[in-house]
Amino acid sequence: MPYDFRRLIGSARRQAAIIVAMAIILFQAVPAMSAPAEIEVDGLLLPADTKVEAGSASPFAGAWVGRWDGVLKTILVVESIDAEGVASVIYSVAANPQRGFDRAWFRLAGRVEGSRMLVEGRGFSLALKFSKTGRLRAVFGDGYSFAILAKRDLKEMIQPGAEIDWSPGTSLGLATCLTEDNEPVELETVLYKPAGPGPHPLAIVNHGSTGLGNDPELFGQTWSHDWLADVLNERGYLVAFPQRRGRGRSGGLYAEGLEADRTKGYSCDPERALAGADRAIEDLDAAIAALRRRDDITAGPVLMAGVSRGGMLAAVHAGHHPAEVSGVINFVGGWIGELCETSETINQNLVRRASAFQRPMLWLYGEDDPYYSIDHTRAMHAEFTEAGGSADYHAIEVRGSGNGHWVAAIPPLWMDLVEAYLDSLSD
Repeated sequence: MPYDFRRLIGSARRQAAIIVAMAIILFQAVPAMSAPAEIEVDGLLLPADTKVEAGSASPFAGAWVGRWDGVLKTILVVESIDAEGVASVIYSVAANPQRGFDRAWFRLAGRVEGSRMLVEGRGFSLALKFSKTGRLRAVFGDGYSFAILAKRDLKEMIQPGAEIDWSPGTSLGLATCLTEDNEPVELETVLYKPAGPGPHPLAIVNHGSTGLGNDPELFGQTWSHDWLADVLNERGYLVAFPQRRGRGRSGGLYAEGLEADRTKGYSCDPERALAGADRAIEDLDAAIAALRRRDDITAGPVLMAGVSRGGMLAAVHAGHHPAEVSGVINFVGGWIGELCETSETINQNLVRRASAFQRPMLWLYGEDDPYYSIDHTRAMHAEFTEAGGSADYHAIEVRGSGNGHWVAAIPPLWMDLVEAYLDSLSD
């Protein structure tokens, strides 16, 4: 059953998510199990007899938690692994009322081969691989959904009322130089730390917009990207996802180019839209300055990345501070979508500003993007290079109709390109 991606447009949390087509397949294919007694773990269920065999030498053994596509909570408990690599596994997944299925758990068989494990049930499979961070990279089936799983203590998890850290990231409030109404503004930032005490080079990943900008409920959703963070952690980066003013749990007003009547959402007026971009740059500058005060971050250049509006922001920030940025990864970047007749004027103004960064960037765009067509993004790239910028541009096919804006949600589409680009930065 295909998922309607257009329902995702406008959601900050779901901008990088292809929500759980895997769960629909799973629940159609496998009857839900039940037990006389079950353990509730932060809304999910495990059988009452869940246990981890003592003394297992395999690093897979134990309890793992994560979020499919950054949203749907899941637990994987590897109870035992025999000498032949056959594993007994409990898989639990949260309810998704929007898709009409309830929370459930399944006891399954897995097989371990080196740093990989395959868990199979009737009609579906989960492929897991260790990353160098010690986390598991999980892929459902043939690549419908993705998750990063972090190890947790099972005994602590099953305590009544236990709170679970479902993401490897940690949310904190950054004290910044920003003020509104003479009050200091904190910016919520989600940090993903690599192994070791550091100091580590800093990578910043910027969130996008909220679709049309006319739903205030979406402003309060915090966005991060577990998989991209893990890729960067693996290479030693401390990864930060700052939520700009009025977004997530950040203080201040969200005012990135909205109409004077905020119920109308984002403005197509170039002056108003570009003023919103300048405000976002100000927030990003403030977040980086605050992060620079940490002992676990180096004083060297920052790697910039972002998705959608955040991809454009990453590029423009590099143009403003070329000596302070090591590289830029731009996923489907733009400031205003083509629903605005002024989008070319606005977006090309910004890419000209970005062109002051003279080292190569990586630009990744999706075909059949409802926000930014390939013709539009190629024109942005041409304007950028004509102004003196350098970017390796890729147009990527995303399966399904109208799904091109979700490139970042599908790691196999970009892993090789991103890793090659990161290699080039260290050459």
